[in-house]
Amino acid sequence: MPKTPIDVLKMALAREKDAVQYYKEFALTAEDPSIKELFVFLVEEEKGHVKMLQEELEKEVYQEN
Repeated sequence: MPKTPIDVLKMALAREKDAVQYYKEFALTAEDPSIKELFVFLVEEEKGHVKMLQEELEKEVYQEN
């Protein structure tokens, strides 16, 4: 169980990165163009979440030091 805000951010970041990988794999294997398009969209959404969480994590780390 996460104990600090940094722990929570690290956990969330790992999950978002996993989601990017899963969606990429699904996009590559999808035969239906609309499903492929959906997963490509989701990859981009998750990348945005990764970026946001990385920025927040950097702020938290900076504040601790």
